[in-house]
Amino acid sequence: MRVICRRQWRRGFTFPRSLLIVLACCSGLAVVCAAIAVKAEYAFGSGLSPFRLIFTLTSTTTAGFILLSWSALYFGIKYYQAIEAERHRALSAEKSARESELRALRYQVHPHFLFNTLNAISTLVIEGDKDAATAMISRLADFFRATLEERTAEEVPLQDELFLTTQYLEIEQLRLGDRLRVEIAVNPALLTCRIPHLLLQPLVENAIRHGIAPRRGPGLVSIEARKTQDKLLISVKDDGLGKQSRGGGHNRVGRGIGLTNIDKRLRELYGNSARLELIWPSNGGCQVLLKIPYCEDALRSSESR
Repeated sequence: MRVICRRQWRRGFTFPRSLLIVLACCSGLAVVCAAIAVKAEYAFGSGLSPFRLIFTLTSTTTAGFILLSWSALYFGIKYYQAIEAERHRALSAEKSARESELRALRYQVHPHFLFNTLNAISTLVIEGDKDAATAMISRLADFFRATLEERTAEEVPLQDELFLTTQYLEIEQLRLGDRLRVEIAVNPALLTCRIPHLLLQPLVENAIRHGIAPRRGPGLVSIEARKTQDKLLISVKDDGLGKQSRGGGHNRVGRGIGLTNIDKRLRELYGNSARLELIWPSNGGCQVLLKIPYCEDALRSSESR
């Protein structure tokens, strides 16, 4: 029966053809098995009555039920394995599509940032500040070398993300000089916490581009990170022009590439467990507040121990 069932399964088990074939084979084998069993009992048993039709029918029914049950169990197991294999293929395809979309969203940051930085470099060249332009090109090369070097994971430790953001801030400070002040307040215990790669840089870029650069006089960009229960709270705040330069309202995500990109990536990575809030303080400026699940970098933690 195993050979018969396997052949029918490999052919696709077309109903009702395959079912009829299995039933016919079970019936034929049941008759053969029952005949052999009765003959064996009659030949080797003691005190048995002669071969009787009623006993043969009973044995045939029992043997047929056993064979049919075995066949049903075989096809049941095969069907379950097929469903599991299809589920794993679907999950793998979904995971691959999700990773592709995340990579596409992440890589959008590079041309967006590159475009803005090249504009700043061209402005410095036009103004005749060649030294600052040369230094900015060098910082730009360092930044892209760091972002493209061994960055296949979607999440990185917070300290690595802060390092990239600091490199970006060095580029902007070359352009803005004393007009840009930066404050970073992060608990050292949170440095191993994992966050999406290239999360902070677009937020800081928005704060500088829309809040600090258009205003007169110096401006402040602050980066804070703290833990509350099972969430990591990340805040990027500026004291710039606020709604005057960006538009929008409370808790409304703007249409810029940076915030839209981050909002999509958070939904793809964490679903409803993450949240992005855009807050407009009454005294001006803008604050972006991120709430993401707290996840410590286990590898770094184990190495430190």
